Amino acid sequence: MEYRFVIDTMLEKLARWLRLIGCDAIFNSRMDPKKLIQIANEEGRVFVTRRRFLPEDADIKYLHKLNTEDFEEQLKNMIEVFKIDYQNNLFTRCVECNEKVVKVDKEVVKDRVPKMSWEGFSEFYECPRCKKVFWKGAHYNNTVKKLEKIMR
Repeated sequence: MEYRFVIDTMLEKLARWLRLIGCDAIFNSRMDPKKLIQIANEEGRVFVTRRRFLPEDADIKYLHKLNTEDFEEQLKNMIEVFKIDYQNNLFTRCVECNEKVVKVDKEVVKDRVPKMSWEGFSEFYECPRCKKVFWKGAHYNNTVKKLEKIMR
């Protein structure tokens, strides 16, 4: 089963990393927790929080509470509890806006990536919503190494 999440406002780094490993994770730091819970309930998403106290009238269908402030422990917990395939879906979502990225022709992004990256890589991906461009540069290998360290 592939879970979808709404991430509470205090967990921005976790939200970005969940997106990085391919999870559908809604996050909006300016949104009231009640609104986030409403979205989670309406869309059948798991509401993920670290809050000890939730709004009294919050009726949360699917709740996952994290008990640590440590980001690496949070991510490991999410991967283990929800059995997330963190290896095969890397960089399939935009870390900024959560959209699935699409492969684009190299020429399309020529003016939007550093010259050395454009010359050094053949595959580029773009977010259809925010138009951010991605490629498998050094950050890709660094991310893989960090995930391996976290999951040890």
